[in-house]
Amino acid sequence: MIDIENKIWDFLNLVRGKREIRDLKELLAALIFLKFANDKLSENSFNAIKIAPEAKWDNLINDVYNNDFINQLWKAFNIIERENMQLSNVFSSFNFENNFNRKNDSELIAQLFIMISDLDFKNDDFKFSNIFSRILNSFAKFEGRIGADYYTPNSVSQLMVELLNPTQGVLLDSACGVGGFFQKTSDNSPNGTFNFYGQEFNATTLALAKLRFAFNNSDSISFGEPSDTLTQDQFPNLKADFVITHPPFNIRNHILNEEDNDRRFTFGLPPKSNANFAWIQHLIYHLNSCGKGAIILNNNSLSSTGTEGQIRKKIIDADLVEAIITLPSQLLTNSSIPTSIWLFNKNKAHKGKVLFIEASDLGVKMPHGTQNYLDEKSILVITTLFRSWQENKLDLPHTIGFSNTASLKEIAQNDYILTPARYVGFEEVPGVDLSKAISLNEILEYVRPSGLQSNVIYKRVTIKELSSNPDSYLLNSDDLSEGELRSNFRLLENNVLLLSRFGTKIKPTFYASSNTKIAYSSNNIYAFKVDQSKILLEYLVAELHKDYIKLQVEVFRTGTSIPMIRREDLLNILIITPSLKEQKEIVEQERQGRFQTLAKDLGFEKEIAKLKEAQMRDLGSKKHNIMQHLNNVKSSADVLTKMMELNNGVLKFDEVIDPRRGVTVEKRFLRLQESLDKVIYYVDNITNELKYDDPEILNPIKFLKECKERGLQNDLFSVEFIVEKATFQGREPLISISKNDLEEIYNNILENAINHGFIDKSKSYVFRVSVAYIEGFLEINFENNGKAFPLGIAKNYDVKGEKAGETAGTGIGLWKVAEIAKHFDCKLEVFDEPKSEFPVGFKFLFNLETI
Repeated sequence: MIDIENKIWDFLNLVRGKREIRDLKELLAALIFLKFANDKLSENSFNAIKIAPEAKWDNLINDVYNNDFINQLWKAFNIIERENMQLSNVFSSFNFENNFNRKNDSELIAQLFIMISDLDFKNDDFKFSNIFSRILNSFAKFEGRIGADYYTPNSVSQLMVELLNPTQGVLLDSACGVGGFFQKTSDNSPNGTFNFYGQEFNATTLALAKLRFAFNNSDSISFGEPSDTLTQDQFPNLKADFVITHPPFNIRNHILNEEDNDRRFTFGLPPKSNANFAWIQHLIYHLNSCGKGAIILNNNSLSSTGTEGQIRKKIIDADLVEAIITLPSQLLTNSSIPTSIWLFNKNKAHKGKVLFIEASDLGVKMPHGTQNYLDEKSILVITTLFRSWQENKLDLPHTIGFSNTASLKEIAQNDYILTPARYVGFEEVPGVDLSKAISLNEILEYVRPSGLQSNVIYKRVTIKELSSNPDSYLLNSDDLSEGELRSNFRLLENNVLLLSRFGTKIKPTFYASSNTKIAYSSNNIYAFKVDQSKILLEYLVAELHKDYIKLQVEVFRTGTSIPMIRREDLLNILIITPSLKEQKEIVEQERQGRFQTLAKDLGFEKEIAKLKEAQMRDLGSKKHNIMQHLNNVKSSADVLTKMMELNNGVLKFDEVIDPRRGVTVEKRFLRLQESLDKVIYYVDNITNELKYDDPEILNPIKFLKECKERGLQNDLFSVEFIVEKATFQGREPLISISKNDLEEIYNNILENAINHGFIDKSKSYVFRVSVAYIEGFLEINFENNGKAFPLGIAKNYDVKGEKAGETAGTGIGLWKVAEIAKHFDCKLEVFDEPKSEFPVGFKFLFNLETI
């Protein structure tokens, strides 16, 4: 056969950018039809299509460059339609005259006509309907979802026809599109004689179907007028041997009211919101007493509730459903949602039973794009199983996870839900033994939602706020926000496990308690009390994330675009529950395993090493604080020891040690005691986390002078205070900070000056503390006249571990100063003025507080 598809791709690439590809489908099909008809006419004295001289290809090609060519072509199509009854309303439905009236259309059509002239169908034995299939396939690839409503992919058509297996007789397709099922049936049974009946809503699509079968002379094909099947059935009295159809999914139902007594809807009037069960009943109505039917629908119809659920129940009870087969997603060009094939039979071989096949894992992916298709192997697996069962060669096929037969009684026990996964079971997870598992209803108790108070403000919880992480499953009320509360929101009780009802994950999240009032979306989330005498909470959450639970959840999922799970199904899920002691051991082992796996997968081994190093630096910070106060202890001890040596081993409390400051032996002992208290405090509070004391209102001038008395002192430097009292204008200088943290600021900055600035032992240095009230802030400056900062340190003092210069230390002291300032909402600026008398300085801007 001529490689028609390659030619079509050439045509379409030629016009890309000149016209929308979807605008050319009917024109290209019509031109290839015209060439085919002319070629066949020339080789046969008899032809199914009459060709008038005005429509002869040779006559048209001679005028292709004339200005009037396009009008001649339209005239040729009109004459062919008028003289061939099977083409009634075909070319007129295409409406070429109005669709191709742009300035450059004549040139474009002439180009296409010339290119198609290269096609030669004279010695081609293939049917035009096969050539037409390739045309549609090419356009389906080009158009994607936009133009695929008329098109059922070849592999899906093949499967449906092979399952129905019509060999002859009357076949009805009430959403026939371009007649793909007729074509596939005829190809599968070339020796059979069929009477095909087709109805299609779209006039242009119906015209394509008529064009496709214009050369057919072996089967009888009757098309109704273009109209809505559900409101204007074109074959109201037809009883067929086979009904096969691929209707549009989930469209609104436009059938008339119940009073009109439509004979098709004996199982119940379908809801106006969805016509799926109108199509099912239409199919059943048109089957004769031994008729068989096949319809493809989205999976929602398998488990929908309300009116649809009642209709499904009656159809199942009538024993009309023979098999349900779920298909892979991404099969249909115009829809990505999972679909199922329903098979009906008015003369079932297995009365009171339904075969379920879960084939969603079959099929393969197209070489390009995201679409899937059913390969020959997948089709063979499904059809062989179904036929063997039908023919009693296989009584009760049960392959776990793939197929099983269920009785009507069993289906009724499952609320007439037809989702195959519910009946075929799931493949066992290696290493998981469910023989001693218990159901969730033994450890979970449903919490019935209670209403909200109108005068209370609530934070809210939706599925979005639930956790997908087994190591972070506690709901924190601080992370929630207030928002619109719809009518389905209810009060969230304390100590409940929340599970998502919708979506592909149940997202177990535990809420303990808080002072905050919280509302949750009760339509979307289930709340349960957990019997923690039987199961540890951490263990339960971790198990609910495991594959063997996910597989069970998938079995009970219903719906398509938004899958959901019913509460009663959720509580039937099996969970492994060893002893509480074993549960605790498992939790610890698995948590450590998850951490190590995550670290390895993300390449975090080095980061973990850095984290450990950072923790050691944090501990170093605590050591730093302790050593400061131990040095103070040593300093006091040294002073007292010298005093004892001067006084022959005698110390008198009132004896003055430092005449300049009036420091007595008693005061020095008090400093020693305070420093020891500080050491005890810091040792008692060693952690791996930064820790701050609660703030209090204090006078920093008085407190910093106390720090001076307790702090490091030696002959190398002096500490001086400058207080600009006039700036306070009678106000008391008060700030909000904890005493321990302010003392750490003082000690860290002083120690940094001693270690890195006061390095020339021959000089006398000054550590100056100045306090003033300037521009709305209480300003505290710590300055020293020692060596200037090493290059870059002034900008990076707040970077943990940053250090530089010959005297570099741990890099923690100044970082901790910055963290304390940040915690107590204090602005911090650093002076770096190497040429100044005091080249190094730290300015703290506190809010002035009042009592």
